[in-house]
Amino acid sequence: MEKKQKEKQLDFGLKNTPKNVYYKYKEAYDIWLAGLETKKYIKDPLTWFTIILSSTFIGTQIYLIEKEGKLPSKIPIFNYFLNPSKRLIPNDYIYLLPLSCSILLIVTIILTNRYYHRERELSRALSIVTLLANISICLLFIKLFLIF
Repeated sequence: MEKKQKEKQLDFGLKNTPKNVYYKYKEAYDIWLAGLETKKYIKDPLTWFTIILSSTFIGTQIYLIEKEGKLPSKIPIFNYFLNPSKRLIPNDYIYLLPLSCSILLIVTIILTNRYYHRERELSRALSIVTLLANISICLLFIKLFLIF
């Protein structure tokens, strides 16, 4: 069997190969571009509209809960049950509504920020859906509160 000879590598005296220099600057450019896209996300009016309106709804819900100390011991949060005994739950569970709005808002901010520069229309649709969901949760909360 013949031994394969090693190819002798040429030494041009370069500290960095052109390919390494290219990838170094390409990575810096990608980071700069991602920062620019994040700035576009921050400047998007729909993003701020969703954040401010949802935060207002959450603040309103918490204010009404803390202001009204005379809630009954059991309240009908789960209206989709047909059996009335399953609808009524302890009044401490009323904090689930602002908590669900908060979690929904935080998850939306994270997801829309992550995918804004790749899928801008999807991020906007997600913001609109979150806004509509928070509006509906707030309306359900106010309807529940007006019963008492």
